[in-house]
Amino acid sequence: MPSYLVTGGSGQLGQCFQAVAKEFPEINLFFASRNEVDITRPETIANFYSKNPFVGIINCAAYTNVDQAENEQESALKSTLKDFKI
Repeated sequence: MPSYLVTGGSGQLGQCFQAVAKEFPEINLFFASRNEVDITRPETIANFYSKNPFVGIINCAAYTNVDQAENEQESALKSTLKDFKI
């Protein structure tokens, strides 16, 4: 059974994924909160992977303070997995 990491598992979109996860019993989903996996710190993803191997990532994590994103562009851009490698 393939396993996937769902980042932002406790956020609004992550909770929507959790609500429908039971409809896909052939897929194992690991729902990780920011406390477990912070996508701005790749080492937290690698650490999670070492304990819970997965074949892919469903990124539900987001920088949600839209107004502040204009002032903190670097932080907002870090919330993408564009250059991530394990």
